Amino acid sequence: MTHPRFTDPELQAVYAFLTPADTGAQTDTAEAIAAREGLDLAAELAAVRQRTARAAAARRRSDHRGRRREAPRAREGYAFTVLSRRAGHLRRSELRARAQAWARVGLWPQEMEAWIDAVGVDGAAIARDCRTAGIAVSAMNVTLDGMRVKQRLRGGEPAFSVLARAAACGRSLSD
Repeated sequence: MTHPRFTDPELQAVYAFLTPADTGAQTDTAEAIAAREGLDLAAELAAVRQRTARAAAARRRSDHRGRRREAPRAREGYAFTVLSRRAGHLRRSELRARAQAWARVGLWPQEMEAWIDAVGVDGAAIARDCRTAGIAVSAMNVTLDGMRVKQRLRGGEPAFSVLARAAACGRSLSD
């Protein structure tokens, strides 16, 4: 490890005095320091490790807003259950494909059910686009120029176009 060199000899002497000796050995762990000092911290250190591990696991299971997220498989299973109730006429493979599409949208179960009710079993892409545009599921029954928002979206009108139409009418489609 290189040490900085100072032009002032007094400053260099202070730095040399305060700098720990570079022995090349690894720094001591908390257990080694506690043992050297005659402290029995094994139980406390184990509890800290457990808390740290639990906190790290919880961070991995939460989304960017701090909410817990479900495993993709669980979300897909829930979507499959909801879709099979709504569209019993579809084959199992078709239901599975639609459930995977809905699971990729990343909605919570109640949100997913509300979006499926609003835009239909084939509306995963519509729901994803609406969420990107900031259109809430509660705005699906808002009438714009004589037509409901959900009818416009199901008819193929892009979500940002519907949002622009709502802004032109002075309506808000967000929560």
